[in-house]
Amino acid sequence: MKERIQKQIKALAQPKTWIAAAIVVLTVAAGVVFALLLRRPIAKYNADREDAKQVYFSHLALAADSSRILFETGTLPEGYADAEDGLQSVSYAYATVLEVLEDDSHEDAQTENIRVGSQRLLVEITTGAFKGRRVEITNYMSKLFDKHAEPGTSLLVYLLATRKSAADGSPSLSVSVMNYNRQWLLFGLVAIFLLVTVLVGGKVGFRSILGLGLTLAAVVFILVPALLKGFYAIPFTLILCVFVTVVCFLLLDGLSRKTLSAILGTVAGFSVACLFAMAASRLAHLDGLEYNVAETDTLIQAKFQGTLINIRGLFVSGIIISALGAVMDVAMSISSSINELKTVNPGMGFSALFKSGMRIGRDAVGTMTNTLILAFTGGALVNLILIKYYNWDMKAILSGDYITHEVITGVSGSIGLILAVPLTALIASALCGRMQTLPEFDHPVAQKPADKKCKQSR
Repeated sequence: MKERIQKQIKALAQPKTWIAAAIVVLTVAAGVVFALLLRRPIAKYNADREDAKQVYFSHLALAADSSRILFETGTLPEGYADAEDGLQSVSYAYATVLEVLEDDSHEDAQTENIRVGSQRLLVEITTGAFKGRRVEITNYMSKLFDKHAEPGTSLLVYLLATRKSAADGSPSLSVSVMNYNRQWLLFGLVAIFLLVTVLVGGKVGFRSILGLGLTLAAVVFILVPALLKGFYAIPFTLILCVFVTVVCFLLLDGLSRKTLSAILGTVAGFSVACLFAMAASRLAHLDGLEYNVAETDTLIQAKFQGTLINIRGLFVSGIIISALGAVMDVAMSISSSINELKTVNPGMGFSALFKSGMRIGRDAVGTMTNTLILAFTGGALVNLILIKYYNWDMKAILSGDYITHEVITGVSGSIGLILAVPLTALIASALCGRMQTLPEFDHPVAQKPADKKCKQSR
């Protein structure tokens, strides 16, 4: 036990450990400082944010009301009142079905036994300001909205509270069924994923989870606020991806030639994907405003209300982020392989290492490219079926915005992935075969005799 503790203390005392820790701490600190700076916009505007917020919720309520008639008025006990009349508040809450009062629904054989019709439900709101309230509502079911409920079913409901008193003197609460309550299912799936990752991956799996959490936090708390503050999407996304790459690889493997090669190869790969996507979108006369009209229209309305978002760069930024994970995978695989080859055979020079890395990379490219392309194809499966069903003209398909966007997205990510192989092999071979300044920072699993031979071979 004493020897084990001494080994751990000795490992912590190595310069590479302190340097890697310092880089991680400084990078995370820079990200935190940057996130704090984003609390203020980088430019002034005249529109009021509260006004924009009210407009957004008004549009949301109108959309929900016009899409399907779901609101059923229920009454609240006396005592719920407000001094201001005519105002409304909207919110979401979870509710549990206490009783099915009426059920006029039936299975429709023409739509794969989807239940259509309506139900009269007695529900109890379990979260939010109206927790504990019991309301009778009508659950309308159609071919596009099949949310059949039973006693004990947990639902997500939409609440529209009218502060103005009704005719009988009591305030009203409109409640509509939005969806099933799936939060615990999602939490359970995530917990299973984390448990399997730690059990199979051990310490490496745990560090990979930390890297994943950091990546998600960087996107949610840094990238999204920055875009809403008016930062240009493409350059800022590139900077954020560099930040994520550095921190994740240092968390996974510490500071070593292998890690440095993987970092540089990853940055080169997604930079190539970015340049290719920018060139392709410019040649195709696409800037992201045409894709997904409903979401883009919402962003345009938000920008009209004063939000400083740069919409045109979001398309390419999405390509960079979607390609990052695959490029990181390939770059680390190539870098690790070349590092192991040099460790096992210290006599290998730059040329031999590069050729070996390319042979290994060609095998990885075949499967990873299929993975990336098939991921985009799977997301577009429904649209591909519709294209075939309506027998669209091939000229209209090839020149349409949707197909062009999907092709540019898939091809750009694949180009970055493919070119990451020779770029990483070149960098890793150069660092292992020629550089003299990094052998003391090799990963601790490397054998010391092999490291000495590696120095002599140089």
